[in-house]
Amino acid sequence: VKVKMYDVSVTPSSYVVSDAFKYSHLVFAAPTYNGGVFVTMENLLHDLTAHGLKGRRAAYIENGSWAPTSARGMQKLLEPLNWETAADTVTLRSALRQGQQEDLERMATQLAESVKA
Repeated sequence: VKVKMYDVSVTPSSYVVSDAFKYSHLVFAAPTYNGGVFVTMENLLHDLTAHGLKGRRAAYIENGSWAPTSARGMQKLLEPLNWETAADTVTLRSALRQGQQEDLERMATQLAESVKA
């Protein structure tokens, strides 16, 4: 499966939005920030929604030390687009812990199967 990755804290959202039009599946990974989604990811999700990008499947990776909530926040921001969920959400607590590598690999498998379907 062809993959392209961006760090939205340094990449202008226009580059990501442009590529989002080319791909059927998108994975969003963001830390929880002040109980919500990290600012630059939030801005990207607003841009995607404003462009009305339809017919995609998404998966989410959230990170937070005591109360990770960014996956719910990302899903809520993308709700107007009615995207399907392509894989189970992976929750990390600050750093990758034992067993979480398997969670990420399971997500990758689910995504690959969804892309090939």
